[in-house]
Amino acid sequence: MARAVVTGAGGFIGDAVVHELRRRGYDVIPVDVRRGPGIVVADVTRPGGLDKLLVGADLVVHAAAVGTGGGGELAAVRAGVRRRPAPLTDSELRWVTLGGTTGVLDACERADVGRVVHISCVSVLGSSFPDLVDESAPVTTTGLARPDALAAAERAAVTAAARGLPVTVLRVGDAYGPRAGRWTLWPLLLLRAGRFVLVDGGRGLLSPIHVDDLTSAVAAVTEAGETAGEILHVTGGEPVAASDFFGRYARMAGVPLPGRVPAALVRALDTTDRVLAGRGWLSGRVTSLLHPRGYVDLGPLTLAELTRTGTYSIAKVRRLAGWQPRIGLDEGMARTEVLLRERGLLGVAEPARRG
Repeated sequence: MARAVVTGAGGFIGDAVVHELRRRGYDVIPVDVRRGPGIVVADVTRPGGLDKLLVGADLVVHAAAVGTGGGGELAAVRAGVRRRPAPLTDSELRWVTLGGTTGVLDACERADVGRVVHISCVSVLGSSFPDLVDESAPVTTTGLARPDALAAAERAAVTAAARGLPVTVLRVGDAYGPRAGRWTLWPLLLLRAGRFVLVDGGRGLLSPIHVDDLTSAVAAVTEAGETAGEILHVTGGEPVAASDFFGRYARMAGVPLPGRVPAALVRALDTTDRVLAGRGWLSGRVTSLLHPRGYVDLGPLTLAELTRTGTYSIAKVRRLAGWQPRIGLDEGMARTEVLLRERGLLGVAEPARRG
């Protein structure tokens, strides 16, 4: 039986990958810094703790991440109540994202792991790129902590591949599903609190991928030798307007469609928030002028993600791994809604926090 280690196994993507690999017959060791059922506790920023776990591993999927707006980072979301600031500083985020990735890659080299899949994100390309951009496009500094740290982690993976480690980088699109914090739980709860808005009327293009398609892509890549050393885009293959995507959550929850706000105004308010927060002040009056129910809040989503004008080519992963998405937005949202209702996250007065 093939043996796999999955880091970040307590998170949305990591947990889904664990289940998919087990379904395919792998003996999986789920690793996370937080305790949980069946989880082996280890810190990717302290790679010495991984060495024993990686001995004899045929596959490592590195999905550990912080500061991404995952379910574990959800704060209380109520109308008129300001969201708590992210607990991580930019340097801490970079330490875990880049330092943790470097540590995992080094440990994989020491253990002579057969295959490594590093989970990255399409946000490394920022918001300005040609439509159907492919993996050859240059990655430039965006000035935002998360995508810049992810880009640096990608470079570490490419460097390890040049040394001979069989690592593949998966740049994942806007992954959604019933446990997805960034693209499901955050916007859903903010919509219910009346605080979410459509930036520029929701004209921005999203590249959603349902979690079940994502895990099938991970499995396909591990089984295709031609993908070692490559960077691959993995999305649902079809662009979706932000207004359509978030409108579906509004209909699920039975709430009005979110208001529309120009990106320039949201950017100005965000700048004001940062300046006043740096002085120890709150800027609730400023945002209240914009939104009658209190603070406008996009959760962990950024303007760059919500104002894209292009999409990502997935021709390379189709060619090298024979993978293609099979779950369209209608089916994916229907699956998501069923599980959200089962978990009490739709139609209740106070949604419970769930991972």
